[in-house]
Amino acid sequence: MTISQVLARAASSSPTRQLSIVRGGGISESVTYDALHAEAGEIASCLKQRGIVQGERIGLAFPNSIGFARALFGVLAAGAVAVPLPPPFRFAALEIHLKRIAMALEQSAVRLIIADEKMASLLSPAFATLAESISVVCVDDMQSNERTYVDVDDGSPALVQYTSGTSGTPKGVILTHANLLSNIEAIKHGLDLSADDDIGCSWLPLFHDMGLIGHMLLPVAYGADNYLMRSEDFLRDPLSWLRAISDFRATVSTAPSSAYAHCIRHIKDEDVRSLDLSRWRLALNGAEAVDGRIMRQFASKFQPAGFRLSSFLPVYGLAEAALAVTVPSIGRNPVSVRVNREDLTRGRVTKSSVTDETARELVSVGVAVSDCEYRLLADDGIRTCEPNEVGEIFVRGSSVSVGYENSIANSGASRRADEWISTGDLGVEIDNELYIVGRKKEVLVFFGANYYASDIESVVGALPGIPSRGVLATSVPTDHSEGELLLFIETDEISEKAKENIAAAVRLAVSSSVGLSPRYIEFVPKGRIERTSSGKLRRHGIESLVDECLQRTGFQIVD
Repeated sequence: MTISQVLARAASSSPTRQLSIVRGGGISESVTYDALHAEAGEIASCLKQRGIVQGERIGLAFPNSIGFARALFGVLAAGAVAVPLPPPFRFAALEIHLKRIAMALEQSAVRLIIADEKMASLLSPAFATLAESISVVCVDDMQSNERTYVDVDDGSPALVQYTSGTSGTPKGVILTHANLLSNIEAIKHGLDLSADDDIGCSWLPLFHDMGLIGHMLLPVAYGADNYLMRSEDFLRDPLSWLRAISDFRATVSTAPSSAYAHCIRHIKDEDVRSLDLSRWRLALNGAEAVDGRIMRQFASKFQPAGFRLSSFLPVYGLAEAALAVTVPSIGRNPVSVRVNREDLTRGRVTKSSVTDETARELVSVGVAVSDCEYRLLADDGIRTCEPNEVGEIFVRGSSVSVGYENSIANSGASRRADEWISTGDLGVEIDNELYIVGRKKEVLVFFGANYYASDIESVVGALPGIPSRGVLATSVPTDHSEGELLLFIETDEISEKAKENIAAAVRLAVSSSVGLSPRYIEFVPKGRIERTSSGKLRRHGIESLVDECLQRTGFQIVD
């Protein structure tokens, strides 16, 4: 079966179920699944008239919209391959945006982009001047009296999903129809989803796997009503997300920890009482480090609206596995353990008491979904880790990607001969459940011990007045030590006295919790720390930020 056939099935079995876009507190546009299937056939016919061939890559440049859905399913109906592209960041220059997507266009050999009217007007002039010009067509202009549905093998590519580029250059993950449907079925089974009982709601961007697969393809696969918002609407007003969940009686929604923290900080208590979140049974938490403290705070704040702590589902996945690798059992409170940080720096997990302020909390992300398996390997990449030993996570299964776009350019990707692929993530198995410790490229080495940048950033981000995603921890070797811990903190504060107070609180928190003292704390304007297309901290390519700091402090860098 293919994704196009899944939409055809939904159009037949659930013709009145629909995808809706929520803006300004109401539905701004919607389409039933049978109408979406018909429009996809028309767009596919237009693509065939343009000479698009089976397997050709087609770029999609949209905000969250019905237009994106029409273009996506139209590309798939034509037997082509969809390449979702991120729209420009809010307030970002178009030149910066074009540089971000140029690599994807080159690696995927894209010669046609489908966009909405606004994006088409921005992109057409930019790409018309290229030696090998890229055509940009508005989806509203793709109308036809004919409908085309090309039969392809389920092993054919359906989607090229570019990774976020958190710790390296983004890579185009090739996912076949079989990869996608295998993972979708595994998620549906693991979450016990039902078209009669479940309704989806999300603001996550559709160019990213969690939004695209989890909140567009998945609801279509089981024929459920689905409500989507614009990501920028949530960022500007987080109450709009919870209001949509309340108004449309949604049962499934997903977000990273930072989004739940955004709601805690910016939604007033009086607004909480106006919500009904009692039907929200699956609040998935993923895409970045899961913070147990934030889940408890969110559950406490929104308990008057009917939200339950047991609704939270900390999950783990990656683009190379389509979406999901692990999920916990549903209907239970999140499970976590407090571990000794000193032992963790040496790759071992030892449980600590609740009263130990230096302990770090790790949250279970559950067990492998039915179509995937994982294992933890030691530093040598050969030995399987023992229980309570930290190792790199390797995965394999029917949802795991067949490879990367332009494999020569991405030859550094690690795929073993036995089909296990490296995730770059570090984890530990406790009582047969997986706990994520950090990313391999985020490990900072001080005095021969391993510290995790995300852990340090979480400690600092929990302090009052510091944005949870506005902290970046890194290290730089110097001529007098193994390395120095540098912290970059985004702030609009201009008072030197206020900065001194914040710095003192940061040093105390990091030294008492982690056992390190930052050599230097650099305050930078909000937005100065680069983000990936999905909003994560961009650790790769921060050299200019570090250089600016070092020049001011007189550090001597060791090559």
